[in-house]
Amino acid sequence: RPNPLRKSPVGLSMRMRWLLPLLLLAVALPAVVLAAAGSDDGDDRPARSGARGDRWARIVDEARGQTVNWWMFGGDERVNAYVRRYVGPAARRLGVTVRQVPVTDTADAVARVVAQRRAGKTTGGSVDLIWINGENFASGKTAGLWLKDWARELPNARYLDWSDPSVSRDFQVPVDGQEAPWSRAAFVFAHDSARVAVPPRDLDALRAWARRHPGRFTYPAPPDFTGSAFVRQVVQAKGEDAGFTYLAELKPLMYRGGRVLPKSEAELNELFANGEVDFAMSYDANFVLSAVRKGQFPSSARPFVLGNGALTNVSYVTIPADAAHGAGAQVVANLLLDPRLQAIKADPEVLGNPTVLDRERLPADAAKRFAAIGRSPHLLRDFGAAVQELAADRVEPLEARWKRDVLR
Repeated sequence: RPNPLRKSPVGLSMRMRWLLPLLLLAVALPAVVLAAAGSDDGDDRPARSGARGDRWARIVDEARGQTVNWWMFGGDERVNAYVRRYVGPAARRLGVTVRQVPVTDTADAVARVVAQRRAGKTTGGSVDLIWINGENFASGKTAGLWLKDWARELPNARYLDWSDPSVSRDFQVPVDGQEAPWSRAAFVFAHDSARVAVPPRDLDALRAWARRHPGRFTYPAPPDFTGSAFVRQVVQAKGEDAGFTYLAELKPLMYRGGRVLPKSEAELNELFANGEVDFAMSYDANFVLSAVRKGQFPSSARPFVLGNGALTNVSYVTIPADAAHGAGAQVVANLLLDPRLQAIKADPEVLGNPTVLDRERLPADAAKRFAAIGRSPHLLRDFGAAVQELAADRVEPLEARWKRDVLR
């Protein structure tokens, strides 16, 4: 199966590379009249509670009867099912209909907004909400495509820790109130406890393990997103030059002497499931549980974190400045941060995705919901100290260097 992370908001779409010239052209066109509440001076401090309450009451009233066209990656059925089963009904209770518009690549949604901008459209746009992050968001922000100064004004944004860089910076790009977080991803590894009782706990231990067990480790070849994430984790931990030295030393110790690498996460999962290698990896924190339930991985498979913490990123929703239903889109974005819906999403029986909320900021009843979430040996509850992603514009150069220095 294709790896959905490459084209979903968790990944960085390759198609943004042809979209960039269009985005730059869009910047040169007349500015769109923004429908944002608040100022454009970058001051996103919350308004007084009364003013904020009045503003939100007006938004909720305007949103009633609106249908929000949410353009979102269609390749992850579990996430789409969560939206249909839980988010949609919650929105309907507020008089808002959520219409999911599935795309195979998040860049397709951005391209539609660009096309509307080039046509001079300033209102009534067909894209109301986009599931997005990384290069897709950064390029659109540069082009001025997104509604400003709304995300921190959402009532449920009070449960976010905006001082956390994984929330306030999207692949090192400040979100500046132009997108609201809703889902967290963590890069985790898997081992079969029946074959490897205690996995290596850091990169140096992994290399030592590979020397003792040649041919039993591999990772997908970049630009596959999972393989690229492994390279980025090495670079984050060791620095770029030392990181590539490490990867070059690791290569001859890998599966088939490093001469043949899996093309995707799916291929790596098959090697792991067949017992040909001893580790798998994914930017989906729930991937071990999902694979065990499907019968792909043995029940003895266990997730683990390599190093002091997992490479982490957050995906968001953003609202185009020309959205026809901006009020309804804000209502949906606020629901995505509702503690009850976040707890449902964190439940292993539903998605098992780590919450973006700061548990310390939750009221007691909401905190109890998270405490009551069931445990599973196939799902981590502690990801250690989050390792922040590199800037989006460093990803392609690192992949090019990997091809030059490691693949050769």
